[in-house]
Amino acid sequence: MDAQIPVTFFAVGVVFFALGVSVLPFAVSRIDQYFYQAIPLAVVHVFTLGWITAVIMGVMYRYVPALTRTALPSPRLAWIQLALYVIGASGMITHFAIGIWPGLWLAATIVFASILMFAWNILPGVMSQVGRGVAETGMFLSVCFLIAAALLGTLLGLDKTYDFLGGSLLTNLAAHVHLAAVGWVTLSICAVSYRMLPAFLLPTIQLPVAAKWQIYALTMTVVGLVGSLLLRCGMASTFSIAITLSMGWYLVIVARMVRTRRMPLDWTPLHALAGVIGLAMAAGLGIGLSFAGGDSALGARLAPAYGAMGLLGFFSNFIVGMSYQLFPGFVARARTSARRAGVTIAEISVFRTRLFVFLTLNSGVLLLAGGFVENAVHIAQLGATLITVAGLVYSAVTLWTLSFAFRESIPRAAPETTLRILPE
Repeated sequence: MDAQIPVTFFAVGVVFFALGVSVLPFAVSRIDQYFYQAIPLAVVHVFTLGWITAVIMGVMYRYVPALTRTALPSPRLAWIQLALYVIGASGMITHFAIGIWPGLWLAATIVFASILMFAWNILPGVMSQVGRGVAETGMFLSVCFLIAAALLGTLLGLDKTYDFLGGSLLTNLAAHVHLAAVGWVTLSICAVSYRMLPAFLLPTIQLPVAAKWQIYALTMTVVGLVGSLLLRCGMASTFSIAITLSMGWYLVIVARMVRTRRMPLDWTPLHALAGVIGLAMAAGLGIGLSFAGGDSALGARLAPAYGAMGLLGFFSNFIVGMSYQLFPGFVARARTSARRAGVTIAEISVFRTRLFVFLTLNSGVLLLAGGFVENAVHIAQLGATLITVAGLVYSAVTLWTLSFAFRESIPRAAPETTLRILPE
């Protein structure tokens, strides 16, 4: 497999992240007015499609062949898929922002085709391991949810032009959101963390069998929630609580690994722990939203706070933390595969900005979500500004790291006291 494929997906994701944090302060007032508007929808999809999904795809392109010891069916298709994905995602974001629905669903169709290509490359490798490996089972199910979310999202776009979907707009939209946010992203994070955290923490205990059952429980509760939203059967609140309980189970499993760790906490697990707090807060806001309803005054305040905590407090914290460990290793491997001069992880990592990014990002997320809940635009604006500063610093140093996968030059040697690991 071309080792540059995952790194290119990471670079695309980080560029979208920089775009998202840059426009966030200018969108706060619109989001605070009501979440279902052109600009808020565009900003949300910058983070969900451009940043989060692109990075998770990159991780899977590396780890699915490694975990299953199988080659991708078509590495060349992965490059075509990436090109279509960037075109489609950019088109969706642009047409959301300007409110042109035919352009939106045409771009969504391109994204859907790209996701089918991704699934065609990924699913054969993990399919044979479903029920055996925890990570492989979670990845398989999450990709299935991604396909479902993309299909429903495309249908929602078409419905804006042809008005053929029944039911409520808000419940149909909520079904799409939870297929993507919980079924695709959260399930992927659970699966990847069950593989990655033991390697980073070296716990004294084995990953319990309960981890697999937590994956199954989360899957079933997401199916139940989405079904109840689409059918409007009044069970959404019950399934929201069930999802929260299944994620509580996940937190217990992770907490046991952290408690029995043999490695010190560095920025990767610290971001993961901050993400756990964001997850707990997002779960509480989500339950409140399921009872209040998105069409109520309270629901209109809870919805953007729920989105901020989920997208930035949980998902982005987890990705930023994992990137500190994964991205330099992937870059070093890509250089080795391309027969370029080898580099160590330390030589292409920037450590001095990590404390600043951690504190500023998480302070900003708390202020942003709190400002939305309290209907205090100035507080939310301050939070968004802090997120912008942290996000741009993170993006700059991360793109510097990723750039070494594509150029011949190497950085100056890292200090001798810094961890130096060459890729296997």
